[in-house]
Amino acid sequence: MQRLNCDINHFTSLIESINFDQLNISKYSKDYIKKNHNSIKYSSQLALQILNIGVCKTNKTVNKLTIAEIGGGTGLISLLASFLGFDKIIYSDIYNQSCEDFKTISKHLNFQVTKVICGSIDEVFIETNGNVDLIVSRDVIEHIYDTNIFFKKSSYSFKKSVHIHNTSANIYNIFKKKYFEKIHLTDELIGGQQIIKPSDSAVSFLKMRYDFIKEHFKEIDDNSIAKLAKITRGKNFDDIKKDAEKFISTKIFPTENTHPTNTCDPANGNRTENLLKFEEYENFIDKNVFKIEWSYAFYDLNEANLLKLSAQKILNFLIKISGKYAKYIAPAIILICTPKSK
Repeated sequence: MQRLNCDINHFTSLIESINFDQLNISKYSKDYIKKNHNSIKYSSQLALQILNIGVCKTNKTVNKLTIAEIGGGTGLISLLASFLGFDKIIYSDIYNQSCEDFKTISKHLNFQVTKVICGSIDEVFIETNGNVDLIVSRDVIEHIYDTNIFFKKSSYSFKKSVHIHNTSANIYNIFKKKYFEKIHLTDELIGGQQIIKPSDSAVSFLKMRYDFIKEHFKEIDDNSIAKLAKITRGKNFDDIKKDAEKFISTKIFPTENTHPTNTCDPANGNRTENLLKFEEYENFIDKNVFKIEWSYAFYDLNEANLLKLSAQKILNFLIKISGKYAKYIAPAIILICTPKSK
C-alpha cells in the first residue's frame, strides 16, 4: 500500500510566499485566501490526507495516476497533486472566475496542470470520458443542491474511479452541528451573512421564496403564500414553481423539509452546509459497484494557543483510537467510495 512522501512544510511555504495582492485574480479569491491565510498549512495537511487515502485505494503509483478535483475553488488539492508529481491533474469548478484564478495561481507557481474545466461533474466526464483514477473534493458536497443526482451521475460516469469527499458538515459532532444550524437560521431568516461569491444573495432565503411566489402566483392568497414560502425551505425557484402550480390545482401543500434547519439559496440552489447522515449519503451510491467507507479529519495542530493545542492533541488521539465512534468527535468526515472491481 503506497503512501505519499511529502514535505508539507515546503509546499506550504511556496503557497505562503505568493503575494496574492499582486496576482491578477478576483477579489473573491483574494479575500478568501486572506481570510484563510493562517490555516493554509492545516488545509494543506487535509489535502494531503485526502490524496493519501485516494492513493492507498488505487493500485497505481503516483506518477501513473489521473486525479480530478471537483469544485476546486482556489485548487489547493490540485496544486498539491502537481507538487507531488501526479501524472494528470484535472481541476474543475462551476464558477468561471475560480477557474481563471486557479490558472493564474498554478502558472505563477509553475505547477503543471493537465486541464482546467469550468463546469460540473457532467463536463468533467465529457472531457475525460471517465478515464480518471481519483475524484476528490473538500467542502463541496454539502453545498450541492441535489446530492442524490450528483452521486448517481458521478458513480455511474466514473465507475472505475476512487471517490474521496471531505466535508466539515458533520451532523454527528454536536458542536459542528449547532454551529452550522445557527448559520442555516441566519441565512434563512436574516440573510446577508455569507456573501462569498457575487452570486450569493443578501436577502433572507425565506423572503426570497415569499417574494418569488407572490410575484409569479398572484392568484394565491397571502396566508397561503406565507405557508408555501415556509415549507419550501431548501428548494430552488424551479422546484418552488412546481409546488406552487400543484397547490393551485390541488390546494394541497407540499411536504415540509424533514431536517429542522437545512436550507439553500433558492436563486442558485447553493446549500448552506447541508447536514446529512451517513445513511443518506450511502443511499445515493450504488453499493453493488462501490465499497463505501468513512474516515475522519483531524484537528489543526498548528495552533499557537497552548491550551487549545493541548486539547486538540487529545481530540486527535481519541479520533485515532475510536473507530466508528470518531464521527462524534471529528471536525470533518471523509466519504470513501472504492470500486469493488479494484
